[in-house]
Amino acid sequence: MKIVLRAALALSLLALASPSLAQGAGFVSLGYAFGSLEPRGASNDASVEALQFSFGGWINPQQTLGAEGRIALGVGSDRITFEDSTRRKVELNRYYGAYLRAQFPNTVPVRPYGLFGATRAETTERHLSSRSRSYQDVSMGLGVDVDLDRNIYLTLEYLRAVDRSSSQLSNVTIGVGGRF
Repeated sequence: MKIVLRAALALSLLALASPSLAQGAGFVSLGYAFGSLEPRGASNDASVEALQFSFGGWINPQQTLGAEGRIALGVGSDRITFEDSTRRKVELNRYYGAYLRAQFPNTVPVRPYGLFGATRAETTERHLSSRSRSYQDVSMGLGVDVDLDRNIYLTLEYLRAVDRSSSQLSNVTIGVGGRF
């Protein structure tokens, strides 16, 4: 897992340093993620939300293959029931990841895309005491960018961030982005 995360992060940095970035091939976005977290041993899922910042660049001049990094800060909390009948308050503290992104060419005003990479999410559970947990896994997602202007776009995305050891984290993100 660490190797996948490091490789995706290295590709993100490589894309940002590539010559195509000097030609206006970088992008950033700010989004609000509506997530669902189901830790191992839980009998239901928690609704978790986060404010997400994304940045990236394109590996090729056609802007169909890129690398993207993300960091998100959790907003709010929810209660969840575990199999031992305890109810715990769950908060998503943060998540971050690195992804490869493949999409339709930038000449199309509505561009579907796919993501493949790695995500690490950190949470806090509170019952009688606080307990931190982290989840990491290979991640996959689908989304669409809709141009408002040449350099401004709206984005809608579904990301399956974690699906490992009976723990799951997925989210739907709505955001706005810009190209530079």
